[in-house]
Amino acid sequence: MPLLKLLHFTALICWCGTLLYLPALIAAGTRSSETLFYRDHAHLTRMVFTLIATPSALVAIGSGTALFMRDLIFDPWLIVKLTAVAGMVMCHALCGVLVLRIERYPERSLTRQCVLISVLTVALITATLWLVLAKPSF
Repeated sequence: MPLLKLLHFTALICWCGTLLYLPALIAAGTRSSETLFYRDHAHLTRMVFTLIATPSALVAIGSGTALFMRDLIFDPWLIVKLTAVAGMVMCHALCGVLVLRIERYPERSLTRQCVLISVLTVALITATLWLVLAKPSF
């Protein structure tokens, strides 16, 4: 159990970190006028998304599922927490859409969308953390 929790925490830190970093990375990719910069930056952004964010998300979700299935916890706070995690998954998917968008249309500014995703991500991470630590009774 301690190793499973350690795996879960480690994967969560990586996933949440990349969820916070990706919108800034995506927005920064639309600021230069050089085509070589666009190609290299789009490649870097895709690598961060596919090699760090997505695997850590899968490990975090899989290990979290194993944790609550092992202990058979089905409290109301857990359902709300899983809803917040589902929102984080949606933010992850939206970052993927933006990665594809900057690859196809590199000169288009996506700052507004990146700011919205960042704000939503911070709110969902905060809500998830509060729900896990407080375990409120609903």
